[in-house]
Amino acid sequence: MRGVHGAVVVVCGLLAGCGGSPVPVPASAVPSAVSVAEDLAVVAGGGLAVPAAKQLPAKAAIGGPDYAVRLAEVGTADHLEPAVVTQFGRMQSATGVPRDASGTIAAGAGKEFLFVRLAEVPGVKSEPSPNVKARLRVGDKPRPVEGFVVPGAVLVALVPVGAPVTLVVTDEGKDQSVDVRTGAVGPDAVAAYLKPRPYGEVTYKLVGQISGEPARTYVEITVSAALEPYDHRLNGTWAPAGHTWLRMWVDLKVSAFGTLAGTIDMRQSLQLSAGGKAVTVEPSTPKVERASMSVSDYTVADQVRMDVVEGSVQTLTFRFEPKGALTRDGKPATLKLESSPQQRLTLK
Repeated sequence: MRGVHGAVVVVCGLLAGCGGSPVPVPASAVPSAVSVAEDLAVVAGGGLAVPAAKQLPAKAAIGGPDYAVRLAEVGTADHLEPAVVTQFGRMQSATGVPRDASGTIAAGAGKEFLFVRLAEVPGVKSEPSPNVKARLRVGDKPRPVEGFVVPGAVLVALVPVGAPVTLVVTDEGKDQSVDVRTGAVGPDAVAAYLKPRPYGEVTYKLVGQISGEPARTYVEITVSAALEPYDHRLNGTWAPAGHTWLRMWVDLKVSAFGTLAGTIDMRQSLQLSAGGKAVTVEPSTPKVERASMSVSDYTVADQVRMDVVEGSVQTLTFRFEPKGALTRDGKPATLKLESSPQQRLTLK
């Protein structure tokens, strides 16, 4: 039988009392007949009580493209209660506790069980994601965390008494860290992910004429925009330090009696400015596609991104005039709008 060693475990949805009454964790030590895994580091259900809980600062939070979490409270105990031990027995690969274990588990001389409750970042949604990996840095030694780091869970670890412990979360290749005992956030934190991302959308209709068509056509245009430090396209790319991606989506719908095809040149079609300064649009040539379940409607859908300074964009002005290589029934064609007024889009 192994002795008691340092470890961290995250158990989500398994612990008794999860979503109900908290499982008590008394402060007094009780002799133990079993031990936990040497590298125990797990996330447990939110029904687990944090012993001798100390509230952490509201700014003890980190977030990325696929997660956002706040460290709400921290506490320690010199043993695990039987109800917790029983649940750990169901997670043998992560905890090392035998399936039939009962009674308490003592931390052992010079050791303590560290509990950290995770909570939501106000206004920011977070769902479990396999892209997010976590580890504890206990002193100068890394220790993998088993389970999803999500709001409502409790992180449990066996560590040396008083040892410095830092939670490090990796998402899309970027590490962010927070001191588990104090809530101090590391310099690697991306503050933009601790609040809802700025977003805006405008939909409007114009009248146009496709060369060769017997009648005018209505053109429906939807333009939306968001600011994101990370762009998942092209295997993912982080914006340079101090900058963010201005991401824009353009959806165009027109009708025609003839068969339309070809491409739209986004750089020529989308005239964009922010704060009175022109923004050069990313090159892109999306195809004209027939709309599903329709014989006369055609659509163009595309996304472009531009590198802008963080905090420099709140309101956009734009004009969209479709330009490109369009064909009707296989012959070169043009789409001319009767007017193309400037539009205003606010990100909030």
